[in-house]
Order: sequence, then structure tokens, then C-alpha cells
Amino acid sequence: MINAIWHDTRSDTMPSFDMIQKLLGQMLGQIDNIILMADAQRNITYMNASAEDAFGYSLEEVIGQPTQRLYLNADEFKRQGSLRFNEKGALNSEGTVIRYLCKNGASFYGETVGGPIKDPDSDSVFMFGLIRDVSRRVTTEQTLHSLHAITSSRDLDFDDRIDALLHLGCAHFGLPIGIFSRIDGDQYVVQRACHPEGLLTPGLSFSLSETYCDHVYKADNVQAFHNVGKSEIRHHPCYASFNLEAYIGAPVIVDGERYGTFNFSSADTVAPFTQQDVELVRLIALWAGHEVARFNDIKALEEAHKALEKVAITDPLTGLANRRHAQKVLDECLATLAQSTGTVCVALLDFDHFKQINDQHGHDAGDLALQHLATLSHDFLLPTDTLARWGGEEFLAILPDALTSDAATRINLLRQAVKDSQIEHNGRILPISLSIGLTMATPEDVSSRDELIARSDEAMYAAKEAGRNCLKML
Repeated sequence: MINAIWHDTRSDTMPSFDMIQKLLGQMLGQIDNIILMADAQRNITYMNASAEDAFGYSLEEVIGQPTQRLYLNADEFKRQGSLRFNEKGALNSEGTVIRYLCKNGASFYGETVGGPIKDPDSDSVFMFGLIRDVSRRVTTEQTLHSLHAITSSRDLDFDDRIDALLHLGCAHFGLPIGIFSRIDGDQYVVQRACHPEGLLTPGLSFSLSETYCDHVYKADNVQAFHNVGKSEIRHHPCYASFNLEAYIGAPVIVDGERYGTFNFSSADTVAPFTQQDVELVRLIALWAGHEVARFNDIKALEEAHKALEKVAITDPLTGLANRRHAQKVLDECLATLAQSTGTVCVALLDFDHFKQINDQHGHDAGDLALQHLATLSHDFLLPTDTLARWGGEEFLAILPDALTSDAATRINLLRQAVKDSQIEHNGRILPISLSIGLTMATPEDVSSRDELIARSDEAMYAAKEAGRNCLKML
């Protein structure tokens, strides 16, 4: 084959420089790395078997053709010609990553060394290039960069981050199915998924033993199979049910405990997974575990904050709103009222003879009466209404968008339910009743918070003077 390449070859008078080219071709023919040689005009004169395999061309197809056809980017071809592949250039052993174009339209990244080789005794020169396919290394570096961008982004919420990690893994491994799972006992539950047909939805569950992730959990380590049908797990139920040929997955650890798996799969076989692939899926699963832990921490902080907020606005004895929260709610109602139509009714409720209840039955009995009112209020007040403990045995009810008649009806029903209650304490029935004062504010007569409270207080004392256990309006 070499004799067909070097056109001026003569066995007895071959110049030493041509002989060098021939010998190079013979020696480099079986090298695993890609070898290319070209003339001074960068037209191809030789490629080894590895080059033929990589580019998809036979030597006969490209001999005499410009090396530009092997570059994905024409500008890169020109740049390399200017930097190293020219008669004045120097043979360079420092690798440069170039993206090359194959016959079938695919591309790969090649770390390229080489340059011109000159005959010291003549003007003859040829270009020599040694290319090592580093596509996996380059794509891994790109994936790691994307991984960092995803996990450090402030614009993504938890689900968005997990979805982005799944799409990243699917793209890198060339596997169309990606799943982030939660393993609960013997159940494998899909948390998030990437599927070309959208067949996997959150909450979908399988028996763990029927998934390849069972091997991940048993090994507590990354498991990878590029051709399941010819592997030791070819009899696995997952292969029988779903015919998944390729799989790579890693356990997700959250705060030191196994949580689930991050895995990718395909119905098609793929090239054997490399150690880089194993470490990458391990890293993705590690980051997923960190994201779950971070999400749990944020959720716990939010719940703690809400609990603290509730404590700050809640009366600890009755579970109703406290005075501070009632003032805030009333101020908001009055602010809304000043800008629109509607009404707000305010009622002050006071237990009758409460001191006697405490004196005769004990403070526990008094507490029981207060708690009973809080319990009954849920049966008569609307979700938009607010009942708060105003102080001691006094309660304030705020009823937005209610007419006086409607508010009076609801509050009176509550009053009657309290009176009819049979609250037993230490074998004795507690005599409890309420005196209530009700008032209303309208857009035409927007009173201040203190004025409304004062009016409802005045109406409540009128109820006391009228014999107690009744409602008066002002």
C-alpha cells in the first residue's frame, strides 16, 4: 500500500527523505493513535488504520485531498496552518485539542501534535500529525463545567436542579432515560425523571427487586452495564420487562443515609463505560444528595420560621390569635376599607362572672372555659373571620365584609352555644355565658382601630348592664 502512496518511489535510487516517509508509514501503520501525513500543500499522503477507523474514510478515498475536509471548522484549519502546519513552522510536541469531522457527519475531539518535517539536504518537506481521540475527556470536562453551573445557580429551584442534572447525564452518557429515585423499603419511587416519551412521572413506583438499581443498593456503589443481554444480569426481571440494554447508576446519600439512586439507561447497547463515566455518575449522585440535604435543610428552616411566626401571633392557652395579631388584622381591614366598598364588624366578647369561676372552681376551670370558647368558635365563624384573645377573659372578633345583622347572627349563635354548654370540672357543671358588644365600620364612617374597640367595649358594657348573656350593638 505504501508503494501506491509515494509516487516517485524507486527501489534502487530512492532519496533518503522519501525513504524516511516510507519507513514512517510502515512503522506507524499499526499504532493505535491516529497518524496523518501530508505534503507541503497539506494534501493527504498517508493515514494509518486507526485514522481510517476514526474518520470513516479509506486511504484511497482521501489521498491527495486537502486535510481541510477532516476539520469541522474551516477557520480552525486555517489557524493551524498559520501556527504549525506550514513550511516555516516547527514540529510541536505540545498537544492542541481540535474538533475533527468524520465521513458520516459525526465529529470528535482530537489532541493533536505535529508539524512540518524537513529534509536538511533538500527543500523537501511533509506534514506529520499524531492525533489522540480525547472526546470523552473533553465532554467530561464540559459536563463538569455544566454540573457546576447547575448546582451553583441561584435561579433554579430544587426540582429544576434535579431535572437539569438528569438532562445533563442523559446527554453525556448518550442514554435517553434518566431517573432520580427514592427507595423506601422495597419500593422504588420515581422522584424526577427524563424520558423521551414522558412515560415516567413523579410518584410512579416499582418493586426495587425488579429494577437494576437493586444491584446498586446491594453493592452500595456505582453499577454499570453497557450490554445487559451479554452480562451476568441478563436474567434480571428488569431486562425481561423493559429490555433495557445499557444502565449506569449510583446511590444517592443524604446526611450519611442511603436515600435512593441517580441512574441512566437505554434500550440500546452502548460502548463500554469508562472509569471517567463511573466517577461522573458518582459525582452527579453526590451532588443530588447534597441538593436533597440542602432542600431538606431549607424546608426545615422554613417550617421552623413558620412555627416561630405562629408562636408570635398565637395565644398559648387557647390557640387563637393573640392581641398583637388582632391589632394587625384590624389595621389591615381598615386600610382596605378606606380604599374600597364593604364593611368590617368588630365584637368584644367577655365572660360573665369569670372571677367567680376562678374563685369557686379554680383557675384550671377558668382556663377550660376559655379553651371551650375557642373550640366552639370554629363552628360559627367563617375562615375569613378572626377571633383573638384580647386579654384575660376578653376576646375580640373581627368579621370583614359582614353586615351588622349577619355578624350579629353568627356571634349570637356562638354566645348561645356557650350558654348551652355542659362543661364539667371536678364533677361540677361550670356556669358560663358571654356579654358581647358589636359595632361596624363602613367606607363612609372609617373609624380608627382604637375608636372601634372603644365602641365595641361600650356596647359590651351595655350588655352587662342589660343583665349579661346578651349582645348589644352600637
